[in-house]
Amino acid sequence: MKRKQRIWILGIGALVVIAAGVTVPLLLIGPDASTTTAAAGQTTYTVARGDLKQTLVVYGEVAPKQEYTFTFDGDRVDEILVDVGQRVEQDQVLVELDRTQLELALLQAERSLKEAEAEGIPSTIREKELLYEIALANYEDATLRAPFAGVVTTIEQATTSSESWRIVLIDTSELYVETSVDQLDAPDVAVGQTAEATIEPLPDRTWPVEIVEVGGMAVSSFNSTTVSVTGRLPAADPSILVGYTVEMEITIASASDVLRVPISGLREAPRGWMVIKLVDGEPTPQEVTIGVTTDEYAEVTAGLEEGDVILLQSATAPTDSGDDDEMRQRFLQGGGMPSGGGFPGMP
Repeated sequence: MKRKQRIWILGIGALVVIAAGVTVPLLLIGPDASTTTAAAGQTTYTVARGDLKQTLVVYGEVAPKQEYTFTFDGDRVDEILVDVGQRVEQDQVLVELDRTQLELALLQAERSLKEAEAEGIPSTIREKELLYEIALANYEDATLRAPFAGVVTTIEQATTSSESWRIVLIDTSELYVETSVDQLDAPDVAVGQTAEATIEPLPDRTWPVEIVEVGGMAVSSFNSTTVSVTGRLPAADPSILVGYTVEMEITIASASDVLRVPISGLREAPRGWMVIKLVDGEPTPQEVTIGVTTDEYAEVTAGLEEGDVILLQSATAPTDSGDDDEMRQRFLQGGGMPSGGGFPGMP
């Protein structure tokens, strides 16, 4: 059983806060067909099948596929051909720089090359060829072109001739969600997992996300240590802008049509976990094997059958009001039933 420190806040449901992430229950304990209250005030649960889904909620922002920043001297600008927010195509001209000095250098290099060729000295010819190629490249670089199709997000103008201009271009052909998870949750997150994203300015929709990258190192900041995680949105959507805040719910474990019991029905046993099973009306300890767990339910892979009846910790039992919270927390941390929090009818 994995040990993690979690803070519980119980209300209508249960919310678990964990540094950079939040573990959210998909199934909540409450009055249903499987839960009854015995005559003696003991709450029972009839073991049934159901689905379990454990998720981790993290917060991040929309990021582009790639980003490119142009910087150039303020006194070299001839013409800016784009505006902020403009969408451009690959190889489209963005900026024309002054070519006067570059053209002069190119003509001088061309003349020197022709003179060397006339002299016929191989080493001199090669030297002048290289100088000409450099001059030609500098001349052509005076035209700044988009390396990919994208959107111009920043045009930062130089205020003096000694400062540099700055133009930022982003590629929105694919969009990603960049976030981080607490180091305690990082082992549960893997490439290929699925998630669901809610984008703050577009709250009426959700988008499926695939986890495509989990950072290779942890980073400490203030009092937390986190690992970066990147998820890919399925398709570029013009309504989604880079930088939007995103809530992403990652599915870290799931099980379908499995036997499940409420966590409040579990207690620690010498070799793992057990429940208190009613056999002919008598409470009997029964060891169980646990699989996928959420904040409220646990999968039982061995020890119980569908239709078995177990005792839950009763809200009317003579225990402290915080014992139920403590039992849940210790279960997720690998501990057992809190002291004084036994099941009614058991020693």
